[in-house]
Amino acid sequence: MAKHAADKRTAPEQSAPSVEQPLAGGMAPAFSLEENDEKRKRKGLKVFGITMGVLVALLVAAYAAGVVVFSGRFFPNTYVADVDISLKTPEEVHAVLDDLVGDYSFRVVGQGLDMTFTSQEAGMTLDSAEIAESMMADVNAWAWPVEVFSAHDETESLVASYGSTALADAVNAEVAKVNEGAVLPADATIAFDAEKGAFAVVPEVAGTALDAEKVIEAITEGAMQFEPKITLTPEVLLQPTVLKDDPRLAAAVEEANGMVKADLDLYMDGNLVAEVTPALISSWVTVSPEITVVFNDEAFTAWIDQMNAQCDTVGSERSYTRADGKAITVSGGSYGWEIDSEALRTLVTDAVHAGTVGDIDIPVLQSGNGFSELGSRDWGARYCDIDLSEQYARFYDDSGACVWETAVVTGKPDGSHDTPPGVWYITWGMESPSLLIGTKDPKTGKPEYETKVSYWMPFVGNSIGLHDATWQSAFGGSRYAQGYGSHGCVNISLDAAGALYDIIEKGDVVVVHW
Repeated sequence: MAKHAADKRTAPEQSAPSVEQPLAGGMAPAFSLEENDEKRKRKGLKVFGITMGVLVALLVAAYAAGVVVFSGRFFPNTYVADVDISLKTPEEVHAVLDDLVGDYSFRVVGQGLDMTFTSQEAGMTLDSAEIAESMMADVNAWAWPVEVFSAHDETESLVASYGSTALADAVNAEVAKVNEGAVLPADATIAFDAEKGAFAVVPEVAGTALDAEKVIEAITEGAMQFEPKITLTPEVLLQPTVLKDDPRLAAAVEEANGMVKADLDLYMDGNLVAEVTPALISSWVTVSPEITVVFNDEAFTAWIDQMNAQCDTVGSERSYTRADGKAITVSGGSYGWEIDSEALRTLVTDAVHAGTVGDIDIPVLQSGNGFSELGSRDWGARYCDIDLSEQYARFYDDSGACVWETAVVTGKPDGSHDTPPGVWYITWGMESPSLLIGTKDPKTGKPEYETKVSYWMPFVGNSIGLHDATWQSAFGGSRYAQGYGSHGCVNISLDAAGALYDIIEKGDVVVVHW
């Protein structure tokens, strides 16, 4: 019992076998557990690698196959003029385009036009084979994995190859008809605003006239997309070339408004005869094609001529009522007002450019002693009245009172010796005594007459005037027409001539009338 117990005490304790100890039978294991896991991992990677290689090979093969396919066919979702040409070859597209063009017709409407064309009438010519090859050249077969999911529109390829003179000829003819009654566009410009009293920009106006080139362009664009109906928009109208926001217009407004600052009142003999207002000046301002302000000399000259007609009274017709109530109308003569046109032109031009505001006396070459308006009496109360119908003469003093009067004998009414009607004035030749010498006879070379008078008061140059005529036995009545008429002068008695000579002066007005 004791030995058995001892053996029990010394016997080694049994435990689970160790991977480091030999297994039963005395043989060691082929690998450890860790080595087994590592081998399994390597095997899995090898399988994965083989699988991926196969997949890559398949993808490469598929990609290569796609490159081959799309090197000669169009991508899916490819259109030309709304016709689906997906997966078609250039040859097939060539045939599609030929059929498309051959069967195509379209109508053009809008902006006054209504036209219908077949492709043949429009002269549509497409090189279908070249276009198909050109479109095919645009296909990037190497990018097919991406491009197959995108939309492709090759319509622009048709536009690039389109041309037609037949269409242009037809459209130009119709556009010309429409434009005959159309409103042309108007460029923006500047104009005088009467309410504001200043220049302002006037906006452009489009009008209704057609631009033939734009019409053809719009039709071509629509036809290239094979639209059955092409509707023209206002974009095909002729457009103004100068718009309201053009900076040149703003500069022109500023310059023009500098001119219309002037405001002048023009006087003659103390009477207001004309006004140069901003509105009037604006009619002398124009805008050149280059949009620069130009002083319109032609318009200004027309105004100067108007002033001449309005203020020049020499020889003009005047109507007035004589102190005794007789209404008289007379024209002709040398007396009156005559403005200095060139001086007035310079005066007003300088004033306008300087923006002058004020009064100006009209410069004159000849003045009178009274003026109110054209057509009325332009002399004062003092004048000599010679009435041819009454054969009577009167002189009115500064107060308008008749201080001298007498019967007269005037010129023979034969067309050569008539006393000329008109408004005249006593000239520098007034003298006492005087020798009157007639014109020379071209045959004899001698003067028509030589007559001594005591008082000579000429009013038509120094050839016709009032003078004493002692050879006349009587005055007045109709003697002038009964063979006693003068050579044109006004014959009066010696006493009457002396009395008149004492009161009449050089420059006094003489009115001769019927």
